[in-house]
Amino acid sequence: MDKSKLYYYKNVVKRHLREIKEKIQLSKNEMERSYYRDRYDVQLQEFAEALGVRKENLEIYI
Repeated sequence: MDKSKLYYYKNVVKRHLREIKEKIQLSKNEMERSYYRDRYDVQLQEFAEALGVRKENLEIYI
């Protein structure tokens, strides 16, 4: 991975996805939890495409 992708992963992707995971845990009801799960899944897919890796591989390192 080149330096720009590494920077993007460390400073944007990792932090953003961890924030969404935290919101899933802090959700008060199932509707809110479902919203954040869907958002996490979509964001994970988009970030994986941007970094040129598989979604499953990216999720392992989050």
